[in-house]
Amino acid sequence: MQSVMNTRQYVMSTLHSHALRLTLAALVSSSAACSADSEEGPTTELEEINADEIVYGVSRRITQEGVQEALLFADSLFMWRDSAYARVIGLTLIVFDEQGRRRANIEADGGRLSNAGNELTAYGNAVLRLPDTGQEIRTEELNFAPDEDRVWSDMHVVMRESGCVVEGDRFQADMAFDDLQIWGTREGECNEP
Repeated sequence: MQSVMNTRQYVMSTLHSHALRLTLAALVSSSAACSADSEEGPTTELEEINADEIVYGVSRRITQEGVQEALLFADSLFMWRDSAYARVIGLTLIVFDEQGRRRANIEADGGRLSNAGNELTAYGNAVLRLPDTGQEIRTEELNFAPDEDRVWSDMHVVMRESGCVVEGDRFQADMAFDDLQIWGTREGECNEP
């Protein structure tokens, strides 16, 4: 029960953070529009998205064979009838193990979710956190594919673990995060306790 409460508190805190960023962006955008010489004002990235359906405050379960693999929270979800993918803004993905315990957290500015709901590409300041080991991996793009039993990035990664920093060209892990590999590693700083 305590694990559920901690997860719920974390999710609410994360959603509040994303909502605050969106509100701040809207205020900045509207103040810029008020000061512009044009009657229409500047367009924002969100105004340029011409989706068939838009959902705000998203909570979506990602399952495989009836077992919950992850829980996706997002500020907004943009969908098109003729596309196999939806665009996600402000996402948090909580990955669970078979017993329902939190295995990992993924956060990013945005992403692309398959309509089947089992594959996600998180992009823009993507962060993978493993609460059990204290590892944190940062990259610009992070792929999550439970059907393939892997999480990976083909872009530059920075991993922090126990006060040490390791950089690499790419990484891959299984869904249990038991087999985490980083290629092209370069040792960074280590702050010994």
